[in-house]
Amino acid sequence: SSDLGKKAKLAKPTANATNANNKKVGKEAVNEEEEEKRKLEARREKQRRRREKNSEKMAFTCSFCKFRTFEEKDIEVHLESTTHQETLDHIQKQTKFDKVVMEFLHECMVNKFKKTSMRKVQSTQNEAAKAAEKNLLEGVTDEDHMIKVETVHCSACNTYVPALYSSVQQHLKSPDHAKSRVAYKEQIKRESVLTATSILNNPIVKARYEQFAKGENPFENVEPSQESAVETNEAEQTTEQINFTEDTAVDFTEDTVDFSEDPTDQIDFTADTDYVTTEEN
Repeated sequence: SSDLGKKAKLAKPTANATNANNKKVGKEAVNEEEEEKRKLEARREKQRRRREKNSEKMAFTCSFCKFRTFEEKDIEVHLESTTHQETLDHIQKQTKFDKVVMEFLHECMVNKFKKTSMRKVQSTQNEAAKAAEKNLLEGVTDEDHMIKVETVHCSACNTYVPALYSSVQQHLKSPDHAKSRVAYKEQIKRESVLTATSILNNPIVKARYEQFAKGENPFENVEPSQESAVETNEAEQTTEQINFTEDTAVDFTEDTVDFSEDPTDQIDFTADTDYVTTEEN
C-alpha cells in the first residue's frame, strides 16, 4: 500500500494538553519550592533548639520550681527560699517520701547549681575571645531600623516585656498576668511531683541515692558521662511536661497513688533500692 511509505504525521498538541502539561510543570515547581521552604524551616528550628540547649546549660535552674536565672546569687537565694521549701513540702505530701529522700532531692538541685557554676567559669574564658571577634549587630545599618534591647521574660504568661519600669508595671497589673500567675503556680506544683518521680527513676540517680542514704556524698568524683546522662534525662522530662490548663486540672487528692500502700505503682524501684515513705497517721 502506498500509505506504508508515508511518514506518520505527528499530531499537534491540543490546547487542553498544553495547559495540562503547563499545570504539571507548575505544580512540580511549587512542590519543589515548598520542599525547600520546609527544609529551610527545619534547619532554622534545629539551630534554634541548639541555641536554646547551649543557653540552658549556662542557666541556673531548679527543676522542681521551674526557676531559671543566669545570676549565681539568685539561685543561691532561691534554694534557701520559702518558695522552694513549699514546693518540696508539696512533693512530700503527694508522694509520702520520707525526710532522707526529700533531702536527697534538694541536694540534687544544689549539685546541679555547682556543676553549672563550674561550666560557666570554663565557658567565660572561651566566650571572651569569641566576643571580641563577633559584633552582634554586624552588618546592620540605619536603614534596617534594628536596635539591641533588653527584655523581661514572664514565664507565667510566656511572653517578653520591654525592660522598662512602665512596661513591667503595666504587665504586672494586667488582668491576664493576674490570671496566668495563679494558674502557673498550680501547674508548677503539679509538675514538680512528676519531675521528682522521673528523676528518681533514673538508674544513676538511684545509685546515688543509695550512697546518700548511707551518709556518703554521691556527688563527688562523678564521671562527666554520668552527669550528662542525668541532665539529659532531666531536660527531656522538663520539655515533655504536660501543659496543664484550667480545663485539665488534676486533683492529686484523688488521682495520686498513696505511696504508703504501694510505692511501686508510681516509681519503678529496683530490688536493692528503697525510697522510704512515711505513713499518714
